[in-house]
Amino acid sequence: MRSIAELQNQVRSGSQLRITNHEKDSDETFVNMSLYSGIVEYFPEELVVTLKAGTTINEVNQILGENNQALPFYIDNPDKTIGSLYATSGPEFSDSVLGVQIINGKGELLNFGGQVMKNVAGYDVSRLLVGSMGRLAIVTQISLKILPKKIAVKFQNQPSLKNTKPTLGLYFEQKLKKVFDPYGVFL
Repeated sequence: MRSIAELQNQVRSGSQLRITNHEKDSDETFVNMSLYSGIVEYFPEELVVTLKAGTTINEVNQILGENNQALPFYIDNPDKTIGSLYATSGPEFSDSVLGVQIINGKGELLNFGGQVMKNVAGYDVSRLLVGSMGRLAIVTQISLKILPKKIAVKFQNQPSLKNTKPTLGLYFEQKLKKVFDPYGVFL
């Protein structure tokens, strides 16, 4: 199992890193998150779960299913990890994000948001980073709101194609890149 310290060291010593979940991607240019997996905290009564980024959706579904709960967003492939879903999703996913822990391009561990519905004044960085494709930071943990299974099913439909990243979103991503990855470590 990888540790936060190992991930931070890899970022500090790296120059052009790509984040992956494939075990075959093992050279120093890849940050392999597949070994950093598991449930950090789960409060079924509060409808909140915190997951390490390498945790597969299948694992999450199994644990949530034991309490008749589910993730309230579309998942095209349950073999994906929650981190890869975070990195490639859009607004439907970000609506469920409560908080995130990241390692920035300087190797610093940062936390944004939390485990409650109302916890942000100003920009909600944990939601702004959704869909950033691993170009701004390494996401290590994600806190999500979950729902009872019979309600979550209503929100698990495939999103429409019209939800592409607008020009304003690209502008913000460029500005965030300068803040979170000033050395240009993440490709």
